[in-house]
Amino acid sequence: MSGMAVWLAGCSLLPKPEPVALDRYLLEYTPPDTRTLRDGAPVLLVSTPQANGAYDSPRIAYMRQEYGLRYYTQSRWADTPAAMLSPLIADAINATGQFQALYAAPGRVRADLRLDTSLTRFYQDFTVTPSVMHITLRAQLVDLHAQRVVAGRTFDVREPAQTNDAYGGVQAANRATASLLRQLVQFCLDHSH
Repeated sequence: MSGMAVWLAGCSLLPKPEPVALDRYLLEYTPPDTRTLRDGAPVLLVSTPQANGAYDSPRIAYMRQEYGLRYYTQSRWADTPAAMLSPLIADAINATGQFQALYAAPGRVRADLRLDTSLTRFYQDFTVTPSVMHITLRAQLVDLHAQRVVAGRTFDVREPAQTNDAYGGVQAANRATASLLRQLVQFCLDHSH
């Protein structure tokens, strides 16, 4: 190979693409002041929520037309929504003082109750104006001693976004998560006796 060919092979006429900076976002929730744990409080195991395949990713989903799920290209969740929800659910339940709520893989701890959840929707919906964050979570409370489902419920939360972009969706997701957790805690309190 001639010197000129080697030189040309090392040069590129096209500029190298700039790396795309990704914005990463968290789901956060601060429960009300933690109450003192009551004596004999049951141990409640919070299973990691199962997620519909479309939401089992850190990509932030949105919908512009019915049935058409898309993802923001420069924004991501810090983890999958289901993985971020698990400790938030346990913290919210612990804050009641009525349970010792733990999140761990089943079989590693002795527990009285288990909360199983399934995340079936988690997207910003642009088919309405203003856009809304839409979260749907199915929950089952299981009595581990009796080996039976005590109660089940589907929670469907919609929270308007203040801006029609990824960050507006993230803010709405955090508000929707707070609402969802309050409802989920009440569900556990209502059906744990």
